[in-house]
Amino acid sequence: MLQVFDLIGIFGRSDEPVLICGESGTGKELVARALHDCSRRSRGPFVAMNCVGFPDTMLEDELFGHERGAFTGAIRRRDGRFRAAHRGALFLDEVCEMPLPAQAKLLRVIETGAFEPIGTNQTVRVDVRIISATNRDLADLVVKGHFREDLYYRLKVLDMVLPPLRSRPEDLPSLVEHFLHTILPQSPLPAISARAWTALYAYPFPGNVRELEHVIKRAVVLSRGGTIELEHLAPEVAAASVPCRPETAQTLGRLSEAVQAFEREYIARALRATGGHRHRAADMLGISRKTLWEKMRSYGIRPLEFGLAPERAARLPEAGV
Repeated sequence: MLQVFDLIGIFGRSDEPVLICGESGTGKELVARALHDCSRRSRGPFVAMNCVGFPDTMLEDELFGHERGAFTGAIRRRDGRFRAAHRGALFLDEVCEMPLPAQAKLLRVIETGAFEPIGTNQTVRVDVRIISATNRDLADLVVKGHFREDLYYRLKVLDMVLPPLRSRPEDLPSLVEHFLHTILPQSPLPAISARAWTALYAYPFPGNVRELEHVIKRAVVLSRGGTIELEHLAPEVAAASVPCRPETAQTLGRLSEAVQAFEREYIARALRATGGHRHRAADMLGISRKTLWEKMRSYGIRPLEFGLAPERAARLPEAGV
């Protein structure tokens, strides 16, 4: 995500089209807004439009508008999204769903900066930056004939890929804290139990950041401001902490060994999530730094595994910690 943030700053200084790729729920519109906010067009409008579900004629009306009397029911003139986004940015979400006839008209506007609203031959010129997003592989759609190759390359002058949440579990603590602050802006943040954290880390979040936000909102409501426990999470998330395979006498070990294995893994996850910062990891775990040091030494956990700088690692107690 740090690479994504760097690209936002770099792409924001350009007027070229940007294509944002990523699964549903990864925050593509938030990135588009951030691109606009750090651009020279930030004082101009940011107009968002989802391309899903529009018939070709209706999509053309949405994008380019119409004149009064252009068709039955057109009792007044309507400005389309392009005119609304003049001197700003137009965000086309799920551009992969745009019908082929509309793709041809979009390509012409990108290349010439001009179009004719429905019902008139008068040319309208606009100055709009195009930011588009897709949750599908546009290159594959081009090969299959579902997306114009020339439009694909016009939209993909600058591009970035948003990683799914399951590939960056170290972001979970920061995201959860952000959502808690948003939901409870004037209240102390509730604690989250170890069992609940285990489930959050184990769940793959197919809905990505959007799904995580909904899970946290639900948990806050059910916990009534208290500690968020496993039972406050959505059932599918809570189930992620339960082993899926049946246990037998051969697969079960001593309870003390299982507890130690869990504790070691949980400490390692906290260190990964904080980039090796022991103070923050100890706060997250609800233990003192001294206790964390002792447990790290006991389990043979080395700080360099989690991104801790060598000079900081050297200041830790002996025995490899």
